[in-house]
Amino acid sequence: MARKRARTETGKFRGDDPSTPDVNEAWEEPAVAKDTPVKKKAAKKTTAKKTAAANTPMKGSALYKQMVLRGEIKE
Repeated sequence: MARKRARTETGKFRGDDPSTPDVNEAWEEPAVAKDTPVKKKAAKKTTAKKTAAANTPMKGSALYKQMVLRGEIKE
């Protein structure tokens, strides 16, 4: 998450205090939520045969030859 500009109670931007060189009061760091559970997405059910066939380029193409040389597919 990105930092946000700090605001006063009236909504105006807050300036940096020059008497504190190690702290920048003009910017706020985002709060990190530690207790929020992460939702997992349901996995799609596909067979390996369909997935491999869909991602394999046409025989004779340069990409197909490269994949054969790298050992990703067999002729």
